[in-house]
Amino acid sequence: MAGFIVGTSLAVLVLLTGIVGLLISKQKRKKNKWAWWLILFGCCAIISAFINAGLT
Repeated sequence: MAGFIVGTSLAVLVLLTGIVGLLISKQKRKKNKWAWWLILFGCCAIISAFINAGLT
């Protein structure tokens, strides 16, 4: 259960970092590729955490 909590917490943190980076780049009217990658990685990590929690 601890792995699920830690993994989900880190995934949410990465997802929020990507969203904040995307919002800042939109404010400055610049393209930001790393923010999209962080958002994608965070979503995949959350999905993976929920799948792994259901299987154990």
